[in-house]
Amino acid sequence: MQNLTKPLWDNGFSNLQSDSSPTAIVMTDSHGTIEALDHVAESWFGYEENELLGNSIDVIFPTSATSDDTAHSVCTLSQLGVADPKQCWLLQACRKDGSTFPTQVTVNSLVTTSGDSRLANVIDLSPRTPGIRDMAGEYSDQGGLHQERWIQRERLAAVMQMVSGLSHESRNALQRAQSCLDLLQLDLADQTDLVALTDQIRDALKDIHRNYEEVKSYAAPIMLKRTVVDLGKLCQSTFDELTASLGEHSPQLTVRCDATCESVKLDADRMGDVIRHVLENAIHASQPEGVIDFICNFSSIAGAPGIEIHVRDHGEGVTEEVEVRMFEPFFTTKLQGTGLGLAVCRRNIQAHHGIIEAANHPEGGVLVEISLPTDTVVDTTLP
Repeated sequence: MQNLTKPLWDNGFSNLQSDSSPTAIVMTDSHGTIEALDHVAESWFGYEENELLGNSIDVIFPTSATSDDTAHSVCTLSQLGVADPKQCWLLQACRKDGSTFPTQVTVNSLVTTSGDSRLANVIDLSPRTPGIRDMAGEYSDQGGLHQERWIQRERLAAVMQMVSGLSHESRNALQRAQSCLDLLQLDLADQTDLVALTDQIRDALKDIHRNYEEVKSYAAPIMLKRTVVDLGKLCQSTFDELTASLGEHSPQLTVRCDATCESVKLDADRMGDVIRHVLENAIHASQPEGVIDFICNFSSIAGAPGIEIHVRDHGEGVTEEVEVRMFEPFFTTKLQGTGLGLAVCRRNIQAHHGIIEAANHPEGGVLVEISLPTDTVVDTTLP
């Protein structure tokens, strides 16, 4: 498999690196206090994130802003008790320098571990903004791409809202089931075969909760926190954790990295998740005492400096259907799991303005290729 990455960059994937994203994300608590915002929001409003954290959203959507014709009264987002994702608000936004610009805002309600939150998707309606209607009512040349990305954000926000609600409502039911199992186990203490059944039920309940959390994590906005990471060491430590219980039946890992990969600025947790998922699949595909190759080198990507990571197992490869669909959300060939592992990997890599692809290697096994620009050092986000 040669040059998997270049066609995707040439087809406009690098456009995702621009600050002309059609939507910005602002997250608040249920009272309108700002909890987080993405890089696009920082660029549009002229604030650093830490300047807005803890402040009311009225700072960027002042009380003088009015709602659209479908509303019956003046409204500010901080006063929204129940978010309705079907409602679009036309609000005048205010930058740090005091200038204003028109926006369209939709708000989704989220349930998090810290309580109820609001996720506001903001669209800049300024004239000639890519991805929105111009003064003649027509879309700009890049409107299709931007519109598609906006729809993706709205879809993910809706998925997260749904799963958050289900997870919140199910938590009490799962806890009640766990309590009933605890009592049942006490009564069955001398019947080991029945106790084993209750343990299986307990594991199944844990799987349900884990699936909810995995889907919610997939749909959540990605807020990168970049630090300097040694990718070779990160790969080796992750592999050691994954194979600690395999003993002599563990495959072997070979790591070959140049000096560039010893100090890459990226989100260590997100990149760690990517490497973990990729290595888990490689280990699962490998024979005992097989070999998994991890190669990381400096590379020129679309004329810009970057790094390329290759991870290859030497197993039997995958079917044509799996090769085509392996990054598709909820697609899995395993009996357990949500099928979101590689889909999460792709979102994490795209948040870093990179790409990830995988295919059968001509000489056997599966080769995963990851390309990351090294000159993008500011925090970025994806929906």
